[in-house]
Amino acid sequence: MGPPKGYRGMKHSIWLLVPVLGLLGAGPASAEASLNLVSPGQIRFLTNPIYPPMEFVDPKTGALSGFDIDLGKAIAAKMGLKDSWSQAAFAQLQSSLQTRRGDVILSGMSDNVKRRASMDFIDYITTGPILFTLNSKAKAFKTPADFCGKKIAGSRSTSFSVDVPKWSTDNCVAKGRPAITYEGTEDSNAARLGMKQGRYDGVVQGIETIAYQMRIEPNTYIMVGDPLFKNDVFGIGVSKSNPQLRDALVKVLNDLVKSGDYGKLLAKWGLTKNAIPAITVNSVK
Repeated sequence: MGPPKGYRGMKHSIWLLVPVLGLLGAGPASAEASLNLVSPGQIRFLTNPIYPPMEFVDPKTGALSGFDIDLGKAIAAKMGLKDSWSQAAFAQLQSSLQTRRGDVILSGMSDNVKRRASMDFIDYITTGPILFTLNSKAKAFKTPADFCGKKIAGSRSTSFSVDVPKWSTDNCVAKGRPAITYEGTEDSNAARLGMKQGRYDGVVQGIETIAYQMRIEPNTYIMVGDPLFKNDVFGIGVSKSNPQLRDALVKVLNDLVKSGDYGKLLAKWGLTKNAIPAITVNSVK
């Protein structure tokens, strides 16, 4: 989300020879010890809860909420562990994992080759960047190509800073249109605020998050066209030094898919179109 999110180094190579099924079927103490968790009896998830509906702080209760939070709780329950959550800025999640402030990253993080230099990703849900603008500008922006030569903003901590320029090169510049100007902001909230203030013509977000935001702020935004790319996936980050935790998490997630619990959580958060065909590891090339 080898075990799920959490990269703990294995001290005894003998564990590398033990199948995951054996790990989960062994006694609670021995199975847990093999996962090299930060704290006994619990799996600690690292998250940046500003990305609804994946993870956010419920304004009414002040509690962590969202699809990833529910999924983490389901994973922990399946493993017979307590779920624990540590919050950090998105840009600090990777370093927090490496310094063992948590066992895994579960925070709507895209699987990409660059990030895999320090962790493995258990891919568990699909996503894709989509452009949107204010309802008042709907007539001017009917297709993504209408943003050629315009200014787009998005969270600088995401892969959008690569996605948008790439799409612009292939669909604007290659067709004789001016390139899109992309500006990274602190987060998606800052990007939307800048658009409302007239500093940006549009914003890019994951399709799941802007669909959720449109329910929170009805009649404010309109999505333009389809996602720029449809092969992006979110992965649970696990340290490369802890393959036991990674593999255990893969099994648990597959069990949740087979039992129907994964599908129920997707439906709860309006993410049925984001279901991944199969739980995989490091699938993005």
